[in-house]
Amino acid sequence: MNKEANSRPINFSLDIVPRVLPFIHKSLNQYGKNSFIWVGPIPRVNIMEPELIRDILSKHFEFQKPKGNPLTRLLATGLQILPAFYLSCSEMMSKWEKTVTTEGSCELDVWPYLETMSSDVISRTAFGSSYEEGRRIFKLQKEQAEHMIQVQRSLYIPGWR
Repeated sequence: MNKEANSRPINFSLDIVPRVLPFIHKSLNQYGKNSFIWVGPIPRVNIMEPELIRDILSKHFEFQKPKGNPLTRLLATGLQILPAFYLSCSEMMSKWEKTVTTEGSCELDVWPYLETMSSDVISRTAFGSSYEEGRRIFKLQKEQAEHMIQVQRSLYIPGWR
C-alpha cells in the first residue's frame, strides 16, 4: 500500500494522510472513525471523536499505554529539559523574526530549524553546551538513529528487553 501511495505524485493539498499513512486512511474510510487495526501481532485503536479522546485521557489508570519497543527506549532516555527547550525556542524564534518581510509574512521550511533546535536542547541538557559546539556528536547520533530505524524495520525478537 505504501508503494502504491508513493508511486503517484503528491497532491497540492493539506490532506497528507493518504500519502503518509495509507493503511490507516483506508481503515478509517472502511470501518469508521472509531475502529481498530492490527499492526502485526499488536492491535491499534483509532479514536477520532473528541468526547471519547477526553474520556481516555482523563482516565489514564484505566487505559494504560503498552510498553514501548526496547530498541526505541535505547535512544529516548527521558531527560528533564524544559528550561533548555525555552532557551532554544527563543533563539529559534528570533532567527525566524529576522526572516520575516516588512509585510509581516514569509514562507519558511521549519524542518531544519526544528532538527537543530532538538539537537541544541539535548546538547544543552546532556553536555552543557550548544548544538554548534557538539555538531560532530549529533551527526553520529543521527546516524545511529537511522541504523536503529533500519534494525526496527527488519528485526525484532519478542521478549528481548
